[in-house]
Amino acid sequence: MLTPFCSPAPQQLFVDDLDNIAVAPANPSKPVARPWLLEFAQTPLLALAYLLCAWLGLASFSSASAAPLIWPPAALALLAFFWRGQRALPGLLLGVSALLLTLLAQDPSPSFGPLKPSWTWAAQRVLELAGPAAAALWLRRWDFQPKLARRRDLLLFCAAALALGPALSGLLPLLLSPADQAPGRAWALGSASHAFSVLSLVPAWLAARELWQHKAPEQQGIARAHRVELPLQLLLSLALLASAAAFFAVPKGNSPGAAAWVFLPHLLLSAMSLGQGRALPSLSALAFSAMVLLASAQGLGPLAVGADGLLLLWGYLASLSAIPLLAGTLKAQLNERQQDWQRVLANADLAQAEWRLSPQGASLVSASPLWLRELGPLASAHAPIGQWLEASHPLDRERVRQALEGLLPAVGKDSCRETVRLLVRGKEWRHFELRALVQERSFHGGRPGRALYLQCTLADVSWRHTAEERQRMSISLFQHMHEGLMLTDLDNQVLDVNPSYCEMLGASREALIGQTAAPLSAATLRRSGLDPAQMQAGLASQGFWQCRVQTERADGSPCQLQLTVSTIPEPEGPLRYRVVTVTDLTTTLLQQELLERQSRFDALTHLPNQEEFMRRLNAGLQQAEREGFRLSICRVDLDQFKRINSQRGSDVADALLRQVALRLKNALRSAPQWADTVARLSGDEFALLLRSSSQEETHLALERLLKVLSMPYRLESSAESGAEALVLSITASIGATVYPQDNSDAETLMRHAGHALYRVKHSGRNAFQLFDTAKRLRDEASLIALARVQQALDAGELQLFYQPKIDMQSGEVLGMEALLRWQHPDRGLLSPLHFLPLIESTGLAVQVGDWVIEQALKQCALWLQEGLPLQVSVNVTARQLQMPDFSQRLLELIRRHPEPVARHLCLEVLESAALADVDATHALIQRCRTFGVSFALDDFGTGYSTLTYLKRLPVDALKIDRSFVQNMLIDPQDSALVEGVIGLARTFGCSVVAEGVESSAHAQALLRMGCKLGQGNGIAPAMPAAEVPSWVQGFAHTEWRTQIGGSAADLT
Repeated sequence: MLTPFCSPAPQQLFVDDLDNIAVAPANPSKPVARPWLLEFAQTPLLALAYLLCAWLGLASFSSASAAPLIWPPAALALLAFFWRGQRALPGLLLGVSALLLTLLAQDPSPSFGPLKPSWTWAAQRVLELAGPAAAALWLRRWDFQPKLARRRDLLLFCAAALALGPALSGLLPLLLSPADQAPGRAWALGSASHAFSVLSLVPAWLAARELWQHKAPEQQGIARAHRVELPLQLLLSLALLASAAAFFAVPKGNSPGAAAWVFLPHLLLSAMSLGQGRALPSLSALAFSAMVLLASAQGLGPLAVGADGLLLLWGYLASLSAIPLLAGTLKAQLNERQQDWQRVLANADLAQAEWRLSPQGASLVSASPLWLRELGPLASAHAPIGQWLEASHPLDRERVRQALEGLLPAVGKDSCRETVRLLVRGKEWRHFELRALVQERSFHGGRPGRALYLQCTLADVSWRHTAEERQRMSISLFQHMHEGLMLTDLDNQVLDVNPSYCEMLGASREALIGQTAAPLSAATLRRSGLDPAQMQAGLASQGFWQCRVQTERADGSPCQLQLTVSTIPEPEGPLRYRVVTVTDLTTTLLQQELLERQSRFDALTHLPNQEEFMRRLNAGLQQAEREGFRLSICRVDLDQFKRINSQRGSDVADALLRQVALRLKNALRSAPQWADTVARLSGDEFALLLRSSSQEETHLALERLLKVLSMPYRLESSAESGAEALVLSITASIGATVYPQDNSDAETLMRHAGHALYRVKHSGRNAFQLFDTAKRLRDEASLIALARVQQALDAGELQLFYQPKIDMQSGEVLGMEALLRWQHPDRGLLSPLHFLPLIESTGLAVQVGDWVIEQALKQCALWLQEGLPLQVSVNVTARQLQMPDFSQRLLELIRRHPEPVARHLCLEVLESAALADVDATHALIQRCRTFGVSFALDDFGTGYSTLTYLKRLPVDALKIDRSFVQNMLIDPQDSALVEGVIGLARTFGCSVVAEGVESSAHAQALLRMGCKLGQGNGIAPAMPAAEVPSWVQGFAHTEWRTQIGGSAADLT
């Protein structure tokens, strides 16, 4: 009989709880959004499911007990409220209404107990929903996991689904039950019916759902176990269902033989529950319960429903349904623990595998994913225990195989540990630590036998192997490194040192450890010119600090150490240690000092060499500049030393040089603040730096040096040669220059002193001489001026001006004399007297002369093109005439222009230059006349030529010097000289040209003497080439020409 309905008031008590059920998720993860159509369709589907379950329950109604044998809507309501919360309520209410309408539509209406189907009966069904709702709320609030893998979940299920929910579902409908019904019995039957229904259906539903969502096991051994156990479980399931057939064969009532097989289903179900999974045992228990319920409802079997047999039936079937529930929970808990251990092993990077051992081979029971990922699956179900060792290194394979096989015999060990190299994923060899443990052995005669189960773990120890190798390398490096190594704390306390450091300091390791590091002590750093704060700042900013310190060894001897202090980084927290690299520089510095001394000092005399002397000279010049004293730079050379060396030999010569060096060194003066210096430059040449305050003091010092060096030298004989002592006399020559009178650099001062020494050597020796700085200044000025003329030539500052040469009788312009000028950018136009004397004795005179000829030829060619057939005269210097290739260079210049240009060129040669070498001048004139060039003897009358010389020079014209022409009107002697030159030229067939015609009176006088050609400022001054054409054109109309022309007519 179904429990009666109660008043609707208690239903409101659970409205808020149902809302909370809908809000509280069964899984704390984010809910998955569903399509609205599916959400809407779940309500009628749930109502349909409730209707079907209710019809199934009503079909099991027993009139004998006035109650259904099972009420599936109780289980359906619990599941619906657990997964859907308050959203399940409309579907369940719709299902109750549909059930009532369906029952009322039947004719006649069926009867279930004291009440027939009515709205009161339907209200009781609604109040029954409060129990599943409360149970679902409790389960969700206490984080119930439907897998029932924990004992906590099992206890929650029993307390909520089997106790609280059924109790409320049986209690609340009593509020609407008839007054004549016994409430206690009705509540007991209602609660038991709901509890039995939930216990029979919910675990089966959860198991079926788990089976539907189940995935294949990842472990190879577990998958193989499933395939082996599944047929056996199916056989036990068939046996269980077959045992249910006995309930149909036994008549109502207790049979004497029923006790023999009534608990056989429990044994079969227990055996099934020992296997993997709980879906098949739970579904088999549900099928068995359904068959027993069907038989009992028909009054068959030992548990046929009677007045008092319903509780016994429910208890029997409940005990049967509890077996897979309890066994599944225990197995799930064991599996969960195993998975926890697998996660722990995976987190520890431990690969694990377990084998079942048999004579046929080894079968894998379980293997962690890490094991399968690193080594791969087994090739067969029965494989040797060492098959996976095929992936190991050939050098390790046999050793590890023997170690594993040594565990198998009865007398073998129970565990072993080996290091093996494995080829991981076919890419690289890595080191693993294998640990094998025998978990179970067989027993024969009370003694342990062969191994049955073997547990193996693999740990990747490549990092440890690398660390051990690095540690061995570090230890070896620490012990055998040539440099010293020291480990200290932050207080510079020595923690460890290597043998090289002990050897450097001459102390044992035990004596150094625990002591303050001597090289890093504050006293050592300050003594070495260092600040301890610098070390702290360098370590803080860069992590290392380098320095050189001076300290002492254990025996007190000094040493020089190069230190590199570095901090050792810590993964966490402040720094704790420092490492100090130490290099002993003592021997190296001594060798460097020795090499430096050898490079700075002469090996024979132990005096400074030339390089060291130049260094001291530069320092002395700076000091003289600061303090204002005179510094004499002297070069001393021994007179006739080569003769002594060749006659007496090198040994005597070396002995003499040593004594000379000693005398020079002893003759030097010194003071606390300064000292004179002597050095050996090379061979028998020495150099000195002498400090003086006046010129007289310098002279006295040099005289004293000459006197000291000229004293006889006594050379002691050697015991090996047996010769007597030798006495030699030798003198010296000294050349010197004084700074700052000679204000030059060090190298120039040495060169000037060498010049002075050279003059002493060529003036008799055994004396001294100072460099003439005034003459040097004159020479430098001359060189500067010469360079300036060269610069003017290159820059185009030199120009040619042209002075006309005319026929004073006819007024015809016959030619032009090219005169050199310098258009100076600062001083203006300069005549040749300002610069030609500077270059006349140098090669620059030849360059300028060639340039003048070249420019004159160019200008002559231009005038010829313009119709001006003017002869151009060019002065040729004596140095040009002395050049052997003068004629050849002249020919090259002429050939650059048309042929007539040579006939218009006249070379004017000074009388003194022509008579320097008459024969050479004669030959040169003859060669050049073949080119068409004419010659004139310039400034005639100023030299000392004789008629014989004049006869030998084939010149075309004589030019009377301007000094005679200018004074001829006032000086009868000059007039007579001019008249004589004119007559001499007429005798030799030469034309004559008068220079310096300054007035018409000069021209008239010359015409009276028979000289027609003249030039001078009275006719026209020198002019640029551009002005010549216009001047020639306008000269015929000038007043001066008219005057000359008139006078000339009178003369004729």
